[in-house]
Amino acid sequence: MIIRNCEKIIICIVCIVLVSCGEVNKQNKPYLFTELALNSEVVIDATNKNGTVSIEYIAPLVRRYKWDEHDELRTLIPRKERWLGLLGAYDPAEQSIWNIFSPRIVAEDSRLNFNNNTELEKWLLQSKEVKDWVYTNDGLVVGFFKSPDRNQVNIEVYQLYVNGIKPTMLERSRPENIKITKKEK
Repeated sequence: MIIRNCEKIIICIVCIVLVSCGEVNKQNKPYLFTELALNSEVVIDATNKNGTVSIEYIAPLVRRYKWDEHDELRTLIPRKERWLGLLGAYDPAEQSIWNIFSPRIVAEDSRLNFNNNTELEKWLLQSKEVKDWVYTNDGLVVGFFKSPDRNQVNIEVYQLYVNGIKPTMLERSRPENIKITKKEK
């Protein structure tokens, strides 16, 4: 009886490992219409009340995220359809057996276009208490927050536009909290 139960447990573990190792994102490059905030080889270091996060462009859909003592490469999934105005790429941080060892990273990299400055300012005010957006005058926005009770970290990067044009001056911008470094090739 004990041996049978051990066999069942082993079979369950093997099934879990096989399912969790399955490739979720078969799209390995952005679609022609994908709207990414990061489109060149840069590293962004952003500091807000939640700490400092580093977002490094590795490839069109690959980012390296670093904060505290954590360093992880993630491959984003390009959106096929616009969702809440977004047509960039994301990582939904699906549940996995491996998440007990490291935090789940929920990530977004996208552009957002607004009809006017009022819409843009309204968007920046949403979730500002939690995400503590930091942004430059030309609309590069980073949101970063940790949810220890969920073992989750949210990292969002957006490039904002008004009628297809980057802004030149945004109220409450904190460009001193964002450092952008071009990577040498």
